[in-house]
Amino acid sequence: MNPVIQRELLEQCRNPALFRLRLISGAGAIGALLWGITVWAEMQRSGNFVFGPWGVLFSEGGFVFGRVQMVLTLLILALAPTLTADAIARERRESTLNLLGLTPLTPSAVAVGKSAANLLRALTLWLAALPILTVPFLMGGVGGRQVVEVMVVHGVILLVGLAAGLLASAVSTQFRRALALAFVLELALLVGVELVHMVAVVGLQVVLSISVPTSRPMELSQTIHLVSRVVTGEVMRPLPPGFPVLSVGQWLASLGCLIGAVVLVGWLTILTAARRIARLWKEEPVRPRTLAIQRELTRPVLFPGWIRQQQRRRLAQNPLVWIQHRSVAAALTRWGWIFIVILVWMLIATTGGWMGGFAGQWSVPVWMAPLLLMGGMAFSAAGGFRAERENGTLELLLVTPLTLNQLLQSRWSSHVREFLFPVMLQLSLSIYVEGLWRRAGVDYSRFNWWLLMSLLTLPAVGLWRGLRARNFVTAVLSTVFWGLFLPGALAMVVSALGNPDYFGGPAVLQGTGVQFFLETRLDWGVLPAAVQFLIGLVALVLVRRELVSRQFAHQTSGGG
Repeated sequence: MNPVIQRELLEQCRNPALFRLRLISGAGAIGALLWGITVWAEMQRSGNFVFGPWGVLFSEGGFVFGRVQMVLTLLILALAPTLTADAIARERRESTLNLLGLTPLTPSAVAVGKSAANLLRALTLWLAALPILTVPFLMGGVGGRQVVEVMVVHGVILLVGLAAGLLASAVSTQFRRALALAFVLELALLVGVELVHMVAVVGLQVVLSISVPTSRPMELSQTIHLVSRVVTGEVMRPLPPGFPVLSVGQWLASLGCLIGAVVLVGWLTILTAARRIARLWKEEPVRPRTLAIQRELTRPVLFPGWIRQQQRRRLAQNPLVWIQHRSVAAALTRWGWIFIVILVWMLIATTGGWMGGFAGQWSVPVWMAPLLLMGGMAFSAAGGFRAERENGTLELLLVTPLTLNQLLQSRWSSHVREFLFPVMLQLSLSIYVEGLWRRAGVDYSRFNWWLLMSLLTLPAVGLWRGLRARNFVTAVLSTVFWGLFLPGALAMVVSALGNPDYFGGPAVLQGTGVQFFLETRLDWGVLPAAVQFLIGLVALVLVRRELVSRQFAHQTSGGG
């Protein structure tokens, strides 16, 4: 056996984080199962039924299976990159990567060992939720082809997530930056797999049409977008009577093309990671030309004198604010989220059926940009003082002449500076579009209160949970729970107590299950903002107490 695989497996068997991830996977699948059964029962009780896009009635098992597999798919998308995002970065931080270079192992063997060990870990997460998928299958209405398609796509997403994390880990040494880069690479690799799959399917269709003129051509709508159909839950939508169904040979050929595409991506990832490891074994000091390029890229262009004056003022008032303001990562975060907000609103503006009642297919929901921003805030806030805890400088900062208020102000101002412009852009676009399409009856600005409150309070919640957690993944999940999930759940309970028909009233399912729940069963406005404000105040008090008493958890590496 590869020594790297053996070492990784022995280490992970003693790591309690693996068992917590299995628990998250199983709990998410159970929650999705209860959610699907509850929504289906409500539809039957209210006299409404769930129909597909062609007016074909969903079966109970198919509807519940679609909800469970969609939640499981989202969990795989979120958890798979975390397993490998620290695989090589931790070796570099602990200075053990060069020791591997002294062994007979080749760079390819190291990359394969890291990938294979984490693949086995990821399979345990999927197997933990597999028994839940059998429940809707036993209810009936779930075809064998749909089960195979879902399993294949889950494997594809799992491999793509692991590949993205491995590439990011080979680039960055800090787990937080590597994980953020892994999510970006995961999206890019998924798009690449879809494109390769589409080209392969179209090419196979052309070959079949030329070699066998009497054969039925493939239905591209059922083949080239298989990954996106599984992610959005549309793989379980029933087909109308008379709709052409793929033959067994064509269906197997489509799945073979998808598997071949992800194998190609995985092979290229291993080669890239191995080349990067070989370069790291021969790591040299930064070249003067590289330093010169970095200085040119970070040099202010507009009003350089005024910017230098502001930097001197920040340095005199609070050196931590000055350091964080000068970081390239802060600028990349700010401009990256601005780009994401613009991209989401471009999708909103170009998809029909979204501006309020226009006929069209699935489109970008109005809650996507706010939830993405709040998730990014939680991710950033949970990393507060992480680098200082890793290198042991947090204890030194607490004994410097800097006051506790200055330490907290540095984290809060850094967070606000990173997300202020994206949040303001989101608020401006939502208010403008709501006024422009007011007749459509779509409430675009209902999320603004919660989004603004998240900008102000999530830094305190993130610091509180980050100081309590021993690894970054636990800190992020805990921040999401206390800062986002709990306010939303309490707001839902308050709304239900104030309106007895909040859960039992008749409702018509207009879109996907997630869109139905978020738009009709949860108030995303003032109530979550008020609850989050109270949680933020309590978190701020607890953070001050823990920093004064020095009672915070010791940092461990990565997500392990």
